[in-house]
Amino acid sequence: MACKKIKFKNGDSICVNGACLTVAKSKKSGFEADVIEETLIKTNLGNLTKNTHLNLEPSIKANSSFDGHFVTGHIDSTSKLLGIKKSGENLYLNFKIPKNLKKFIAEKGSITINGASLTVAKVSGKSFAVALIPYTIKNTNLGGLKTGDTVNIEIDLIARYLYNFSKK
Repeated sequence: MACKKIKFKNGDSICVNGACLTVAKSKKSGFEADVIEETLIKTNLGNLTKNTHLNLEPSIKANSSFDGHFVTGHIDSTSKLLGIKKSGENLYLNFKIPKNLKKFIAEKGSITINGASLTVAKVSGKSFAVALIPYTIKNTNLGGLKTGDTVNIEIDLIARYLYNFSKK
């Protein structure tokens, strides 16, 4: 994987489309990572082709400022893009809700799609929508998605723990 802005060291954690991987071999313009079968099954990484636009994000350092919501890089499921609606300079992306995640997805709640921390704009039956502002469209791979594309989904960490706590 080639990358211009991030410097990689062997052993670094890096999220690739939201999936946390370990840098096995750093290179001048990228890195190599080992990917286990479970990761290929549960994410969209197995569908990647040469020159695919990726969302890459290094792990947050303990002394860094924190923005957005907690993103662990532990993908819960994939989802299909059902449709795209343009509204001025913004895009609304509508995704199928994976059955096992429905209880964790709420309007105005957080969700991570391909590693990008977003707010759920709407939940309707078996789908949910997120709104993309021009910055997100330009600086992530979400603006280039097409209907039918598969994305990685990570639910909000707090929603997961609240759900588990409420079951006890």
